[in-house]
Amino acid sequence: MFDDLRMFSRFARGLGGFLRTPLSPEDCERIVQEDLENRERSFLEMLRRAVFEHQPSPYRKLFEWAGVSYRDAEVLVLKEGIEGALDTLYRKGIHISIEEFKGRRPVRRTGLELPVEAEDFDNPLLTREFEVNSGGSTGRRRRLAVDLDSLIHDSACIYFGYTALGIHDRPVALWLSVPPGSAGIKNALRQAKLGRPIERWFTPTQSRLQPGEWQSVVFLKQAVWASRFSPAELPPATHVPLDDAHEIVRWLAAKAAAGTPARLDTQPTGAVRVCIAAAESGVDISGSWFRVSGEPLTPSKAALIEQTGCHVTCGWGMSEASRIGLGCAHRKAVDEVHILSSRVAVVQQKKILDETEVGALYLTSLLPSAPKLMINVETGDSGVVPEGSCGCALERLGFRQRVHTIRSYEKLTTAGMHFMGSDLISLVEEALPDRFGGYPTDYQFMEQDDGPRSGVTLVVSPSVGEVRESDLIAFVLERLGERSRGERAMADHWRRGDIVSVERRRPYATPAAKIPPLQIFRG
Repeated sequence: MFDDLRMFSRFARGLGGFLRTPLSPEDCERIVQEDLENRERSFLEMLRRAVFEHQPSPYRKLFEWAGVSYRDAEVLVLKEGIEGALDTLYRKGIHISIEEFKGRRPVRRTGLELPVEAEDFDNPLLTREFEVNSGGSTGRRRRLAVDLDSLIHDSACIYFGYTALGIHDRPVALWLSVPPGSAGIKNALRQAKLGRPIERWFTPTQSRLQPGEWQSVVFLKQAVWASRFSPAELPPATHVPLDDAHEIVRWLAAKAAAGTPARLDTQPTGAVRVCIAAAESGVDISGSWFRVSGEPLTPSKAALIEQTGCHVTCGWGMSEASRIGLGCAHRKAVDEVHILSSRVAVVQQKKILDETEVGALYLTSLLPSAPKLMINVETGDSGVVPEGSCGCALERLGFRQRVHTIRSYEKLTTAGMHFMGSDLISLVEEALPDRFGGYPTDYQFMEQDDGPRSGVTLVVSPSVGEVRESDLIAFVLERLGERSRGERAMADHWRRGDIVSVERRRPYATPAAKIPPLQIFRG
């Protein structure tokens, strides 16, 4: 209780100054350029203070095991640059898997076994001004400390992302969760810091005064109240459930009709639901922009959005790292993003998963305000790193590294057989809707890995209509086995073992209101 009261007090003191001093374009350019110029110095300072001078750090023990001193790391960075140094450290065994980072298993290397929990990777340099939860897409939700300084850096970066697309001055609304979820409050505060406060906050979730969540209700009310005394007043949140987007459609339509098409920040799932609702009700929201993140923006989802005359841009981020990438204005792929290299470093490593090679993406935080301390942490995503120049404003600013086709490589593994999660996306979002009707968010694969009987469930929304379960299962197994002889054998094994079943209900939405094509519940 006393810790909560102290946190409330720190948040109140910091929030007033945060909201009263919006960033100008000149401020944004100064912050980004200083961070780009000082990224090596900032990384080394954080490495010294948060790793080598912080006895409990699991990274410290990993560096010691690898025989790498602070001086060795410093020489590497000065000689090879951050990305080159991280690649060398990776080859020496200094990296953290996604399972280790989430505390699901110990850090194991030859001669080293280090038990860890997710909290062991908290940034010890962070001022804990308020706490939120991660999205819970791959397991239980974890508490994250957030520093207002981190949001200042985020705001400076996203200003240039919005100006590159010509959408900085548009009216803005959110369809994102309220605390204890992190996405909504952070997006609202970033917009306020840019002097462009959101006009509406629609939320697919609700805060409740119940054990474990009352602090979040207080934080939200405190933020809304404090904003009344600043130039950037935050609106109260309006609950709009994921399956009823008509209020959002009406708001977007009104803005478009007034000649000021708006921007909605949401998940790709939310953008799709809005466009479906607009099309089914015959309401014109053309000209609206969707800024999406939190789950993959696939070509099928982008096409559905653009069929309504709307536009979409993509971001890449993690709750543990905040913003990682911003959408490219000259994109070649729908989810192409520029890495925010002022605040993070991304390196790609070849990873073999059951004879399948993926370009795994590993993340390192560079700023002392990062929510988590990350050094070569596996994101669980693969991606394509394109060559050449795109020529957009973000590249000219200094964000030259780009990534696209960002997909999770988590596996669906049952009865000794497996399929890559990324391979299921086209099946869920394209093949099944084309064959049986419905939309990309109407289908979902689910696996419960701690039950008495292994199995995979294909969840199909009731809105799809009457479909024979045997036809669904036959189609799924046929498509899963069509790429190679090995996959055909795995599909046959599932067919003989009666592994796949069908459940008619709405797909599962995570606490952050995402509908992933593959949802694995871990014991």
